[in-house]
Amino acid sequence: MKYTKQHLSLEQQADLLLSRGLCADRHELIECLANVGYYRLSAYWHPYRVRRDGVIQDEIIPGTTLEQVWLHYRFDRNLRLCLLDAIERIEIALRSRLAYFHTQDASPFDYASSTYFPYWKDYDKKLSRLRRPTGNTLNAIEFVEHFFEKYGDSHSYLPLWMAMGVTELGFVVHFFEHSEKSVRSQISREWGLKNKTLLSWLKAINTLRNECAHHARVWNRRFRVVPAIPAFGENKFWSFTYSDEHGCWIRNVAPCPDQETLAFSGSTSAALVFVCRHIMRYVAPHSKWHLRMEKLLDDFSQAGVDLSKMGLPEHWKSHPLWR
Repeated sequence: MKYTKQHLSLEQQADLLLSRGLCADRHELIECLANVGYYRLSAYWHPYRVRRDGVIQDEIIPGTTLEQVWLHYRFDRNLRLCLLDAIERIEIALRSRLAYFHTQDASPFDYASSTYFPYWKDYDKKLSRLRRPTGNTLNAIEFVEHFFEKYGDSHSYLPLWMAMGVTELGFVVHFFEHSEKSVRSQISREWGLKNKTLLSWLKAINTLRNECAHHARVWNRRFRVVPAIPAFGENKFWSFTYSDEHGCWIRNVAPCPDQETLAFSGSTSAALVFVCRHIMRYVAPHSKWHLRMEKLLDDFSQAGVDLSKMGLPEHWKSHPLWR
């Protein structure tokens, strides 16, 4: 099928939306479209589109205002910023622990051997980005330039504790994945998880980080890279179900995947919020990040954002994973 949509002026875009039922001041709508873009903003009026016989129509539900659409846009932006705050701390802690354990009984330059990770396909190509070539963008970093000016006659690579600070998170996650089991286990234990679970979480966090960094919508997304839910018995706090009868979360006595628990909404942004909350307990135990996230969710929920769209259950704040 050939794509036939043509360029529309900002005024034409605004008139189209108004004709489809969006309630807005035309001048204000044009300003929003100029600064954000029709396609990007469309994700936030998508939930307000009319559904007829299960088919989404172009028309917008009568009474829908630009303020409602913009509220969800602002919420998503603030959610991304709050998530990046946690991701930064998790990422830095991971880089620090990997550098520490890999150099504990070895040279900080051992990693620069193409055979350091024999089962990491194309590891030598990944390393080539860290080598000191002429014109490498790494040389624009002050401490990198200083290192090679002083030690460049003997070393073509930074020591690992420096290299870990200039590589992308995806490389760091793979570095963890291919590390010896003893290293992975040490970090996993420190963060209250099993190896496989933590690796799954790190891959999901890397995907989330990229989405946030590129300003993609996250609040009501279904993510393809899903964090693994800890197995029953691995971490008891992931095996709770809310009891209306008792008015609290109760630990399941056996695996029950059919019941509605946070553990089975792994593809949603809510699961990633709880993943960050778990790791933050270990890497930043004194942080008030969870309170900032809680306030953000409370404020926008009261303003009209439906938090269930991001996978949060009604009583999420009292869940043992959050408290």
